[in-house]
Amino acid sequence: MKSLLKFLSEDIGWQRLAIVAVLLGVFLIWYGRRKAKEPVYDTDQLSETAMWGYFLVLIGGWGVLMSYANPSDLFFVVMMVPALLALLAKARGYKSKGNTRPLPDWAAFGFSNALILALIGFGKTFVVEPMQIPSSSMRPGLIVGDFILISKFSYGVRLPFLGETIVPLGKPQRGDVVVFRFPLDTKLNYIKRLVGVPGDTVEYRNKQLTVNGQVVPTAPVGDYMYTDPPRDEIKAVRMKEEMGGVKYETLNVPQLPTLIPMQIQQFPQRDACQYDETGFVCKVPAGHYMMLGDNRDNSNDGRYWGFVPDQLLVGKAFLIWMNLGEFSRIGNRIE
Repeated sequence: MKSLLKFLSEDIGWQRLAIVAVLLGVFLIWYGRRKAKEPVYDTDQLSETAMWGYFLVLIGGWGVLMSYANPSDLFFVVMMVPALLALLAKARGYKSKGNTRPLPDWAAFGFSNALILALIGFGKTFVVEPMQIPSSSMRPGLIVGDFILISKFSYGVRLPFLGETIVPLGKPQRGDVVVFRFPLDTKLNYIKRLVGVPGDTVEYRNKQLTVNGQVVPTAPVGDYMYTDPPRDEIKAVRMKEEMGGVKYETLNVPQLPTLIPMQIQQFPQRDACQYDETGFVCKVPAGHYMMLGDNRDNSNDGRYWGFVPDQLLVGKAFLIWMNLGEFSRIGNRIE
């Protein structure tokens, strides 16, 4: 399964697959119309060929547009398309059943799928969203191949694309594992641990985290080995850490530095941070958060690209629901 996913995503490319899906969908819609022997008057008379064609166009269109906007927001829009088609059909005098004139196949598709796809779209956008862990930056708690669930309402109900809170339900807390849109490219979703809320002074020097002058308790609990291609096997030390009442583990690779100065980028409110060869200290601005990866020496995080604005928050990660390589991880809560 992993080899198939790698072949599809890297060797062929998701973008090309999406284009192929759109083209194949258009062909199936055309073919479904051509082979239809009688006009369609009810939604249940729509041919399966045309139905699958419309589904492929939706999925492929989502894939193509992911190059231009965040996939999570686009998913909501795509899932609303059948509802829009149904509304357009109603405006033109069509019904799901009992039409006295032929029902266009796009209208039949809209009527038959509007409710279920709208519910899926609302659920994924405002309730729970799945995500696959793409890197080792959150080891040891999360590893490559973990499929996780994100609570989309933990930090309030938010408008797609804008990220503005319309129903406040909760606020991010130190120690949360947070999914957010990457500030330097909002088409990408990142996952890190929140270590600083607005107004906090976050310091990380010589691999010791300090928040508002208080040292975050940490202690070694054992060795940890992992392979992160194309690198060789990496030997690290598991560190038990506690923040905001949350206990979790981080990784420390003794031979690696706390900070790689050449990777520090220019970012908004850069003057709120000070760097030297031992680490950094940052004052978190209002309306922003500071994020670090649990794999502290192998993480592209806030120490390099700055702060995460509140409107870029996606949700709180809470559960591993699948890992095709390690079934024993299924059901683990994310701390």
